[in-house]
Amino acid sequence: MEIDLRKRLPAVALCFLLACVGLIETQVHLDLTGPGWDARAYWNAWQGAMYDGSVGDPGHYLYSPVFAQLVWPLTHLPWPAFAGFFIAVNAVGLAWLLRPLPLTLAVPLWLAGSQEVMSGNVFIPMAVVAVLGLRLPHLWAFVALTKITPCLGPVWFAARGEWSALARVVATTTGLVVVSALVAPDLWRDWIGFLVDQARISDGAVGYEFIPGPLYRLPVAVLLVVWAARTDRVWVLPVAMVLATPFIWNGSFTLLAAIPRLTAAARGVDPGAPGAPVVRSADREDTGSA
Repeated sequence: MEIDLRKRLPAVALCFLLACVGLIETQVHLDLTGPGWDARAYWNAWQGAMYDGSVGDPGHYLYSPVFAQLVWPLTHLPWPAFAGFFIAVNAVGLAWLLRPLPLTLAVPLWLAGSQEVMSGNVFIPMAVVAVLGLRLPHLWAFVALTKITPCLGPVWFAARGEWSALARVVATTTGLVVVSALVAPDLWRDWIGFLVDQARISDGAVGYEFIPGPLYRLPVAVLLVVWAARTDRVWVLPVAMVLATPFIWNGSFTLLAAIPRLTAAARGVDPGAPGAPVVRSADREDTGSA
């Protein structure tokens, strides 16, 4: 036990350092804006023009009309209840993702991600999709219709020849888009115009100034996923998702919280949750059980 603790000490120290940084950043945001600073864009999406901002602008709604339509019933809640819903989803999601780790690592890493928890952003649900989406491919539609470019699950399926899983992603995403566009075609024209405008500036740095723009990062992310899929390195998938994120900021790195669940599943270790996901796809399961 003493030897294991000694070996783990550098990792524990790093996690506690990240926890301190995360808690300081969380407190700064809470002092400036209060909780749910990113979720407020979803709450305000239907008030005025929906797509009048740019990637990286705080408080502006950027995702597809589908997400706004699905969230619309919740926007009738008082703001504290709306923000509390997204914060609770993030809090539980991050705890679930980190559960395979020892508490000495999981607790400080959860605190390190507290800024993202309190923001109400969707990076933590996206990390959950990176895990569960290997068994339930249709979940990747959530990523495709929010952040768009980190939707690398279909690339993973294509590289592994898992065509049924790929077809489920495409069918689910297409179905949601068709229904949404029939209900609100004007919003889709506005969103497509917004995406075209944003693509014109995608060669510049978005987020940290020293990080290249998404136009340069996305091809690298795709190649990384192809390599990972062909060599069974599933932990690389969330790393590539970070790389493919349009706006890389601190919260983007919470996508890496998917790694403990993915590596545990790849080793065949039950992290302790009922129905824990495994890395093999539904295609390969069907083949094996025939």
